Amino acid sequence: MIKISPSGVGMLLECPKCLWLFANEGIKRPAGIFPSLPGGMDEIFKNYFDTYRIKGELPPEIEGKVDGKLFEDLEKLKAWRDINFGKGGFYAQFPDVDIEMRGAIDELLINDKGEYIPFDFKTRGYPTKFDTHEHYQHQLDLYTLLFEKNNLKSANYGYLLFFWPKKYSKGVTSFETELVKMKVSPENGMKIINEVHEIITNPMPPAHAECEFCLYRGVGEEFEE
Repeated sequence: MIKISPSGVGMLLECPKCLWLFANEGIKRPAGIFPSLPGGMDEIFKNYFDTYRIKGELPPEIEGKVDGKLFEDLEKLKAWRDINFGKGGFYAQFPDVDIEMRGAIDELLINDKGEYIPFDFKTRGYPTKFDTHEHYQHQLDLYTLLFEKNNLKSANYGYLLFFWPKKYSKGVTSFETELVKMKVSPENGMKIINEVHEIITNPMPPAHAECEFCLYRGVGEEFEE
């Protein structure tokens, strides 16, 4: 089975050839130097939200702005946040298309109907644009699919909380935030799974003109716009 994650599959779908090479020949995109700051900030934000979880409150950044409350079981949440060594997180298999998926969430809300709501932190170096949130639609749809596959009823919406630095003074950096509510659907998540299967089971797609990895690998190739 090809192994995918909600965060990784969106990037691979940007270039079908990269997805095909990953699935059929085990050729991954070069990792490059991974910036450690966003990962470190995610951990700080999780700990910050956990302090409010213990008090049964919502952080001021989302108080009065979300339909739901923080998921209360911190130990269970920690397991869903962690996918080290191929364990933890949310996991599901799709044997009809030979795909398995595992994903870790940043945060989780639950509403009055008992529906689970994906919530993700996004750290940026600059303010959001009008369409920034759209780049993460795949990710939230696949999270809701994972909820459903683990017998957790999902809501039809999720949240992204964007952080970006505003100013720095005497060792303290202050951040601006923007909360974005998005419609999500496990059915759309399944469409993504089927799209992945369609790409990887057909002949290798042409290189993509806007993919820097294709540009690097394929000097002289025909490119698809």
